[in-house]
Amino acid sequence: SENGAPDGAQVPIMKTVAQLRRESNMGAPVNRDSLYLPIERVKRVFNPLQVPQKLQASLPYSSKPKLEKKRKRKSLDARRAVVPSSDEKKAYTLMQQLQTIRNDKAAKKKAKRAEALERAAKRKPKEEAWREELQKAERKKRYILQGQAAKRDQKRMSRG
Repeated sequence: SENGAPDGAQVPIMKTVAQLRRESNMGAPVNRDSLYLPIERVKRVFNPLQVPQKLQASLPYSSKPKLEKKRKRKSLDARRAVVPSSDEKKAYTLMQQLQTIRNDKAAKKKAKRAEALERAAKRKPKEEAWREELQKAERKKRYILQGQAAKRDQKRMSRG
């Protein structure tokens, strides 16, 4: 035979790696670097932003950094009851009265404006009807004059 073995004798064939693993009940080798594991990231903590004083001075209020942190408890100023003096009470009452007067005036002005608009809305159809009649009369007059001019031109053409 070609491979050097006597006739009829079987030549042992090499087994594949997969066949050897199956026979010995071994799985495929596992590369630990290739496993999918949950990623654990450390929470990053950033230092507070430092804005130079000169730049802060030139910024509008809404853009200025607010340095006070939120408090868990109210500050002493917030918890303290404010008892106004008699002068402060009078000033506050006066301001309220002025504001009430201003609001009443504004309400009256608004009502008056609404009433005027309503009257104008009632008047508008009458004015439009009158204007339409006027335009109709003017058109009629113009058409009569155009017709007369055309008749005159026709007479001249027939004579000439």
